[in-house]
Amino acid sequence: MSATRIDCDICIVGGGPAGLSAALAAAKAGATVHLLDLFERPGGQYFMQPAAGAHGPARRQIAAGGRLIAAARAAGVTVHENAEVFGAYADPVIYARVGESALTLRPKAVVIATGAHDRVAPFPGWTLPGVMTPGAGQRLAKLHGTLPGRRVVLAGCGPFLMVVAGQLRAAGCDVLRVVEATPSPRALLAGIARHPARWGEALRLLTPVAPLAGRFRFGAVVTAAAGDDHVRSVTIARLGADGLPDERARETIADVDALLVGHGFRPSIEVPRLLGCAIDFDQDAGGHHLRIDRATGATSVPGIFAAGEVTGVAGARPALAAGTIAGLAAARHAGFAAGKGDERALARALDFALMLRRAYRVPYRALGRLPRPETVLCRCEEIDAATVAAAHADGARDAAGIKLWTRAGMGPCQGRGCGFGLGLQLAETAGLDPAAFGANPSRFPARPVPLSVVADALAAGEDGA
Repeated sequence: MSATRIDCDICIVGGGPAGLSAALAAAKAGATVHLLDLFERPGGQYFMQPAAGAHGPARRQIAAGGRLIAAARAAGVTVHENAEVFGAYADPVIYARVGESALTLRPKAVVIATGAHDRVAPFPGWTLPGVMTPGAGQRLAKLHGTLPGRRVVLAGCGPFLMVVAGQLRAAGCDVLRVVEATPSPRALLAGIARHPARWGEALRLLTPVAPLAGRFRFGAVVTAAAGDDHVRSVTIARLGADGLPDERARETIADVDALLVGHGFRPSIEVPRLLGCAIDFDQDAGGHHLRIDRATGATSVPGIFAAGEVTGVAGARPALAAGTIAGLAAARHAGFAAGKGDERALARALDFALMLRRAYRVPYRALGRLPRPETVLCRCEEIDAATVAAAHADGARDAAGIKLWTRAGMGPCQGRGCGFGLGLQLAETAGLDPAAFGANPSRFPARPVPLSVVADALAAGEDGA
């Protein structure tokens, strides 16, 4: 049997800002802490750590992340890289795959810090090679020094677009357009003016994109991408007074070799749902997210805590503060004397995040109108909008029903990529409430892993093993 069992005080699932700060806080309280991270190096999307170290436009974040990772290791945190968590039960027990081997952890407490992933809505041409998310394009540039394309269009909604636009321009991309769905930057600038402590950060964000000011298109969305074997052109349309694309106000951008589209992020809730944790819904916070007690990070399941984007998308600063709070609460649950963290710092960070949500309004109705009957909604199973509409007409009314009728959401991504688009399309065309539509049900194993790894992990996790 190729399996390792670890009995410890605390298991942290996720190595981004929230997970690292939780691990550091718990370890400083005296707990034995094991952190599982999916990638080659911890840090998450925000503190992403390229092999070559801190360089380029993101060097400030890279260096800060490196210091946090080093502090966690120095405090005694054991970091397991390339650890793909595929199962969890509320005993608690956590199952992961590391290479071809199984890893089973039986902690006294768990902190879920699984973060979020890009939120995309389908449109004609979105499956063409060269069309990807802003997060994917950023990861190529930051981690590997690889450009997603030479002539790039960025589109979607949210401050992350400006971050990526500045980084790609600095890396050598010709950023042809930044298509921002928000009608105007005035609300953002007014909001930043009310938070003087963030002026320096805002200046660092805006300075790299200032030369692109004439290439921004506010109040617009991508309606289609075209090409033969690769994206070659992108069509955008301004949003009308009704919030829907005005086909009379279109612009086609030619000679494109990469289109990066994303409308914020979706919390990654698969693992906590396996644990039985309760979820809430707020479309502006990313959709379905974990319900927690903000003072402790406690979920609805005793011994399971959570922090960061999985509890509602809010950014790195709230994640860092919430991670410390959850890590200390988990340590107390495990029997260690620990403080409670800085709740005021978390409140201030969340207040700024709420301002950003108000400044950037995702055009949900417009996005739900973009697919045509032949547009693929579920890429894994190649299910188009017409098939989903037929399933709804036959009686499917939620994510689980659509999955059973059509297989949409049943592929390797388990709805991570298509769930947002499915909900939007049915909300607009069939009048379904996205909250009632629900999240794709989690199943064990939550990710594709060999059956031999599953068997080894389960055997290692048995009491007395």
